[in-house]
Amino acid sequence: ADLPSTMGGAISTLVASGGGLAGCFAMRGVLALVGTTLGSCAGTCCASCACSACTMACRGTSQGARIGYLLLLMFGVIFSLVLRFQLAPLMVDWEGVELAKCEDATCAGNEAVYRVAGSMCAFFLVLASICACSGSFAASAHRGYWAIKVFVLTSIITASLWIPNGVFDAFASVSRVFSVLFVLYQGLLLIDFAYMWNSKWVSLDEESDSFGWRAGILAVCIALYVCCFTAIGFMYSLYTDEGCGFSRAVVTICLIAILLFTGLGVSPLAPHGALLPSAIIAADCVYLAYSALASNPVAECNPFAASGDSNGHETLHLVVGITMAGVSIAWKANSAASSGHLLSTETQGNTLLPLSAPGATAQVEPAADSSEEKEDDTPLEDDAHFFHLTMAISCMYFGTLPTDWGTAAPDHDDISQYDVGWASAWVKVGTQWSIIVMYIWTLVAPAIFPERDFGG
Repeated sequence: ADLPSTMGGAISTLVASGGGLAGCFAMRGVLALVGTTLGSCAGTCCASCACSACTMACRGTSQGARIGYLLLLMFGVIFSLVLRFQLAPLMVDWEGVELAKCEDATCAGNEAVYRVAGSMCAFFLVLASICACSGSFAASAHRGYWAIKVFVLTSIITASLWIPNGVFDAFASVSRVFSVLFVLYQGLLLIDFAYMWNSKWVSLDEESDSFGWRAGILAVCIALYVCCFTAIGFMYSLYTDEGCGFSRAVVTICLIAILLFTGLGVSPLAPHGALLPSAIIAADCVYLAYSALASNPVAECNPFAASGDSNGHETLHLVVGITMAGVSIAWKANSAASSGHLLSTETQGNTLLPLSAPGATAQVEPAADSSEEKEDDTPLEDDAHFFHLTMAISCMYFGTLPTDWGTAAPDHDDISQYDVGWASAWVKVGTQWSIIVMYIWTLVAPAIFPERDFGG
């Protein structure tokens, strides 16, 4: 008879003394409910965003896609330079990946650059193959699916860490060949640009009654030649000390070549020649000569070369150097991809135009039953596949620069050594000589073959 009352008293006591405990359980329940609700909402939002990212296939524009790919290339260059010059010593200790098989940081850094460049090259080759087949899916793949494309590219780069080094060494060998072709194509673009600039301003001068355009041509020519000869004197004074035969030869050949093709351009032998194209080519030759001298690894012949024993370089120097390299290579890729018409004998009506040009998309046929034109219905550009091929070759090109075309020495371990070495120097000299030969050929070819039509 006393057991129920005893138990009741015990429960009353427990409840009275455990009110705080009950409140705690109640609060946890409320918090759990709120957390579950918020987690459910967050999950729903994430799922919605993921679905939107996967389904936004055709909402981009051709110009937007072009900028997106160039940004990918620029970030790839920056990432590879960080791996090469900052993280290389750490990568040697990454157990379980192929980079750990390297004996020094230079080897690991080179292999890391090859992996980034090779992965991006494969990525753009796949897109080029897709864009070679016209259709709605090709247009969607070119302009949209950015979340998927970034994920795929990141996955390829990550998976490449377990691919044998020999595969990327072979890729590096192929890259050197295509990189030389890429550099030569850049020279062809420059010559074409020089002639187009001169033709445009001359036509404007002929249509105008004033002396303004002709004065503009003369002013540009005078400014370029003054800069060229000043820079040549600067290079003679700083880079041609005793024992620097390479530097002296590069500057001398550059000077002689400028005088030669400038004289040809204004002579009766080349009636189609002009002073402005010669001035533009001269400026580029001087730049390449200086760039070759700056790549000279001999410190006695390169006063601005790092000594190699200085402790550390400023963070600002590192950031600026890497960023400028990324922007420069992206700009070169954009220039090459914008000029596919130079490789065709037919006039391209739907070429990919430069970033600043409006209307880079192909013409769209109006829909019969739609009052509003939709970007989703815009057909794929005719040369989208050429754009991706150019980007793939650009990836090969940027894979050769941080590694000094595969010849980087063990002390080639900081950003001051970027693009410094005999391989880089000779590639620039060879590029300069090739541009000189191609430009002189454009001047004398009509006189050598008068029966042929060399008009554009």
